[in-house]
Amino acid sequence: MAPQEPLEEPLAPHPEPPPDFGSRSLPVVESNSPWYRLNPARYSSALFFDRSGRGRFDGAELGYGILYVGADEYAAFIECFGRVHGARGVAESALQMRNLVRITSARPLLLADLTGSGLVKLGADSRIASGPYLMARKWAQAIWEHPSAVDGLRYHSRHDDTRICCGLFDRTRSLLREENLGNLVEQHPVLLAQMLAHYDYGLL
Repeated sequence: MAPQEPLEEPLAPHPEPPPDFGSRSLPVVESNSPWYRLNPARYSSALFFDRSGRGRFDGAELGYGILYVGADEYAAFIECFGRVHGARGVAESALQMRNLVRITSARPLLLADLTGSGLVKLGADSRIASGPYLMARKWAQAIWEHPSAVDGLRYHSRHDDTRICCGLFDRTRSLLREENLGNLVEQHPVLLAQMLAHYDYGLL
């Protein structure tokens, strides 16, 4: 009789924040601007602190709004255009409908670190940035309510885990400034070509 393959152990559900979370030290990093966002061109400002419940860490009932940004242009690009698995290109018309916006802060921001050893220190794992949204929102709310009053979250992009994204709480609103850099097709063709080549995307 052939030996049986060992049964794979089922993955336990991701834990929720512990009851004493507020008394624990948060792993934090100091994050210097700039950050980037590909914002719909029809909006005059990219400083949109989401409460819609469509994003990973936001929801109307959580008590805060959150601004999603990338730590570089590549993170902003793949978070915007990498959501369709198996996509082999980006429509030029879609690119022209969004402007690249550079966002800066009047001071360095302190962000809860949801990467590397920060996950262990939190008592979490990488599913906080790639797993179910409901669980991610519970952790984000606990971090927002923490007495350290951090400015936001730092985490890996789900679509390219070599890139860093940030979620900035709306308590940072008065610190932020934005610069509209125009769309990638017309104002940044070299950068666009580099990003398309990096992700093996065509221009449709």
